[in-house]
Amino acid sequence: MLVLDVGAGVGKFCVTAAREVETATFVGVEVRPHLVRIAAEIARREALSNVHFVTANAFDLDWAAFDSFYLFNPFAEQLFETTFVLDHTIKLEPQNFVAYVTAVRQRLARARVGTRVLTYHGFGAPPPPGYELTCAESMGTDRIALWTKTRSIFDAEDER
Repeated sequence: MLVLDVGAGVGKFCVTAAREVETATFVGVEVRPHLVRIAAEIARREALSNVHFVTANAFDLDWAAFDSFYLFNPFAEQLFETTFVLDHTIKLEPQNFVAYVTAVRQRLARARVGTRVLTYHGFGAPPPPGYELTCAESMGTDRIALWTKTRSIFDAEDER
């Protein structure tokens, strides 16, 4: 299993998950180099070989390579709510929120059947058609939800 953590920050999810699921590989993508350096250092200190961090825009990666995604409301800070702002090293603009959420939905729509999406505080919109809520549980200040792609919306369109 190859998991992409979009907006990984300092890598808390990836490091914890990599410790628990040694058979999976976790990739954390984050645009802030200083956060990626912290995440990579934590993974190195924990001697985890199944977790990697990259400094990049998540939309520059090929999402087709991944079969699972983790989204902890990665774009909320674009809305200028001070609660969500990690730092002031990136440009924050509300229109980015809409663009990023739309980009996630587009990539998830193209994902293969069986793809799993784990969200905490969501990602700003529901998953695209074809995903079913597999389970959800209250946790902390919100809920963690697991979505599984059970059908491709493109299959129906291709049959026409």
